[in-house]
Amino acid sequence: MKTNDPTLETAFRSEKVGYLCHFPQGQSGTIVDLVVEPELQGRLMGMGLFVGTRFRVLQKGSDAASTRPILLAIGDTRIALGRSIASKILVE
Repeated sequence: MKTNDPTLETAFRSEKVGYLCHFPQGQSGTIVDLVVEPELQGRLMGMGLFVGTRFRVLQKGSDAASTRPILLAIGDTRIALGRSIASKILVE
């Protein structure tokens, strides 16, 4: 089934797919989709965030209302992302 909603298509790949903003602190995962406009996608890819990238959530606010950025480890690199961007990155 082909749809115009990339989120829906990605969600069928695995029941474990969710947005980065909801991913637990201390856990490792893989980026499965970047549901962003092309300009932002280019910026994220320039930081090393690609489909298939493995990451670990080092730090994030303790609740969904937190305004603290989410700190990721990708290899030896550390990247801080705001929740608005993290809510557009699908991970498993």
